[in-house]
Amino acid sequence: MAGEFDEALVDGDGEEPEAAVLAELAALVEVEAAEEASTAVELAGLRQELAAERERTRVAVQRYRDALLSAEPELPAELVAGETLEALDVAVASARRAVAQIREQLGAEETRGFPAGAPARLGAQAGGLSATEKIAFGLAQREGRR
Repeated sequence: MAGEFDEALVDGDGEEPEAAVLAELAALVEVEAAEEASTAVELAGLRQELAAERERTRVAVQRYRDALLSAEPELPAELVAGETLEALDVAVASARRAVAQIREQLGAEETRGFPAGAPARLGAQAGGLSATEKIAFGLAQREGRR
């Protein structure tokens, strides 16, 4: 083995380490390489598990969202979004507040005292009457106003 060593392994006197020391170092390098390979395989497996878990979580969140929208169809679907259950709960609370505000505004408009759209016609209608009946109806209304 003389001459086949890494110069970084030369001691302070410039002497080559003993063969037993070199063999032990080589064995340690092999063990570390095997551990590194094992760790890389384990890491790849953990990454696959993480990806699968993320997909399961995404599906669960989507099902939860669908269930919420089915239970409360008045909530706008555009306002109910999130990638986690917590984010989805926050979005649902916000959507509920928005719906409540809109309902409150609509309720305030209804209590103003005038109907939406055209005003109702007053009095009876003469649409289905003959010409003689219409004249008699008009004269009767005229007399009633006096």
